[in-house]
Amino acid sequence: MIGHTFIQQLGATALIVLAAATWSSCRITDHSENQPDEVNPGDFHISASGYKAIDKASLPVMTFDSTALSMGRIAEGVQVEKTYGFVNTGKTDLVLTDVRASCGCTVAKGWPRMPVQPGQRGIITVQFNSEGRPGMQHKTITVVANTDPPTSVLTLSGEVVSPSTGPN
Repeated sequence: MIGHTFIQQLGATALIVLAAATWSSCRITDHSENQPDEVNPGDFHISASGYKAIDKASLPVMTFDSTALSMGRIAEGVQVEKTYGFVNTGKTDLVLTDVRASCGCTVAKGWPRMPVQPGQRGIITVQFNSEGRPGMQHKTITVVANTDPPTSVLTLSGEVVSPSTGPN
């Protein structure tokens, strides 16, 4: 009987320790560790979406100077950097959540991490590495934001010319 009581007490102690560990882990992951230069949910208001009807006229609008840029003819091995300019022509803050290229040879180097206010300009900088990519190139960059529709597609095209091998 003494052994059975000891096991019950040990089980109760283990349950208390488990509960304490669970409670402390929830405190650690409360997502309050925001970075100072990152977008925080409290920095802006996003209109309701999903099951609720929203007024699309109140959403931000991302108006690009141009969605298609040309690299022209470039030598193989050259890295080309291009910048897409845009203006938030909507009525609320514009938040870019992702900028992703179609392949690893094209990388989004810079884009606004903080909300872009109505009337404010922003830029998206991409870099294309032409190493090992001779011929015509057509790359796409997908921009995800709190707009309608939520994605915009940018294009970057040009011809990569291989070094000539000379006469035989």
